[in-house]
Amino acid sequence: MTIARFDPEPVCCGVCKRLAVGIGYAPKQGKPVLWLCTDATCISLGESVFKMAPKTLSAHELFALDEAGEAAGAYLESIGKFDLTQLSQAEWSQFLKTVLNTYGERMRARLLSHTAPF
Repeated sequence: MTIARFDPEPVCCGVCKRLAVGIGYAPKQGKPVLWLCTDATCISLGESVFKMAPKTLSAHELFALDEAGEAAGAYLESIGKFDLTQLSQAEWSQFLKTVLNTYGERMRARLLSHTAPF
């Protein structure tokens, strides 16, 4: 999953990919900034994610994305629908929220637990 880690302005949190705010981590003035959301865990993980090798971060992201997909599948199963074109607007919105929120939760949990990225 290749997403820019260092944007000139806050866009996506460098940990969970939610909306970033004016909080970020940079090792010193004038260096790229890893922007973060307001979640305290994401803020505490900013430095370690900034310093993490891109290959390692990508591996964690893929695991979190797989887990988010599983959660989204479980949501579809709970409502008895599997064809995305058949979802109502509210169901589609909940499906997307499930993917996004689970991804962020799993990224934070993986990084906090220092789980090996394999």
